[in-house]
Amino acid sequence: MTVITVAMTIEVMLSLYRLREQGMQLPVAAVIHQGNGQGDALLADILAGIQQQGWRVRGLLTEQGKDPRGMVPMQLRDLHSGELFVISQNLGRDARGCQLDPSGLAQASIVLRRALADKPDLVFINRFGYGESQGRGLSQEFALLISAGIPLLTLVSDKYLEAWHAFSAGLAQTLPLEREAIERWWVSVKSKA
Repeated sequence: MTVITVAMTIEVMLSLYRLREQGMQLPVAAVIHQGNGQGDALLADILAGIQQQGWRVRGLLTEQGKDPRGMVPMQLRDLHSGELFVISQNLGRDARGCQLDPSGLAQASIVLRRALADKPDLVFINRFGYGESQGRGLSQEFALLISAGIPLLTLVSDKYLEAWHAFSAGLAQTLPLEREAIERWWVSVKSKA
């Protein structure tokens, strides 16, 4: 992260804490999952339904998750254009390290920055995970979208839930991985639009 990026992220986070002090809740929710691609198919189906209703949905959906054998690249799909982004790198058959490709993720982040400018009805970001919990990955895009008040939905694993609560300053809702709960959240968000 550059110094400007860090300063901007800190400024955004401070504004979130100020909003929390005012008792505000943002149109932001994290669906809790157990990892290993759990929730990807359900969220893809729900988001497709929202789009079919005419709502403008932007963001990144997991098209291909992590392959335990490292043979198939991880991919994200732009919910608007359908463009695929490869976000993993092949480190070799016996590699044990993180396969996430920062340059691939940076290319995918452009989708979220466009969403920030377009101000759609809903933005979905495939995961708040390890990178974001460390202030890397798509954390800056998360922060900018949240602070802009654009409705945002994501998946968060149990192991990153505490980091998510700190990151969102306690202003985001958490939802179970259940169609009814997610759809009920969306109905409450769109009724305020």
